[in-house]
Amino acid sequence: MKLKKLWIPMLILTVIGGSIKICDTVFNVYGDGFIFNSMVCNWIFAVSAAILLIIGWILSIIDIKKVFEVQPQKCIFCGLFGFLSSVTMIGSGIISLLSENPNLIQCILAIAGGSVLLYESCISFTGHNGMAKVPVLSLLVPAWCCSRFLALFADYTHKSVAATEIFDIVAVAVLLMFLFYQSMFFAGINNTGAVRKSTVYAMVYIMLGLTVAIDLFIKMSMPSNAVSGIDSEVVMPTLSNILTYAGDISLCIYALFFSLSNIKVADKTADKTAVIPEPEEEKTDKNVTSDEKTDESTEDKKEDMKPVEAVPAEEKKSDE
Repeated sequence: MKLKKLWIPMLILTVIGGSIKICDTVFNVYGDGFIFNSMVCNWIFAVSAAILLIIGWILSIIDIKKVFEVQPQKCIFCGLFGFLSSVTMIGSGIISLLSENPNLIQCILAIAGGSVLLYESCISFTGHNGMAKVPVLSLLVPAWCCSRFLALFADYTHKSVAATEIFDIVAVAVLLMFLFYQSMFFAGINNTGAVRKSTVYAMVYIMLGLTVAIDLFIKMSMPSNAVSGIDSEVVMPTLSNILTYAGDISLCIYALFFSLSNIKVADKTADKTAVIPEPEEEKTDKNVTSDEKTDESTEDKKEDMKPVEAVPAEEKKSDE
């Protein structure tokens, strides 16, 4: 399958676009400037993500005729980082619930979605998919991501244009698409399409989510004053933010191992289905004819090998 090579352009474009974005945050955070100004750096990063998405869809369309069936596989790293992601989701939900003005719906969805993701990480440890018996529960993870997207979008309406970046909200939108197709995979719905589309969105999310999370961690450790014309977002080093960004990094690594393990199995099964088996009728005819021939040959040999009965001498004399 061509889609199994998508990690290569993902890695290259992440190194190019992500490095420029992170260096811009480090060296341009106080407005001193970098090789490019912040607007150019942001455009390079955005174009890199768009190119990766286009490459992913092209490879997915090339593999659209591939027929395969993938079941959840044992993957220790996938289960480990899925476990870490679920813990951060549940922890951030509990912390938000204990705050002064909690968003009850978002808190409940974070705890419920984290619990489902915890169970899905156990599936990666065991390889036994029990989620297929209750497929509705798998929707709780993308439902949590949808509530996070809406809360982030509402928060953006209160920010100034100069201090606003859209990469974190775009990363959450791509994460939502990945988690949606990931839930379809565990629910056993449109297995082939779920594997292909979850792989495309996973690679794009790894590039966006990993860069944005590192970028926000840097902003927490290097708070800046608002400077006109550059990215001047101030991120407070709260426990909720630390859990959120650590969870995003864990989700990136989880998405990587989840996609690579599935696409590896899909590639093997697609190769098997690509071999055209011989028609059963021809096989049976060949077997029958060969069996008949062997039977006839053995019967002929038996007749040839029959001993000639000896006639006694007394009978010969009597005949004379």
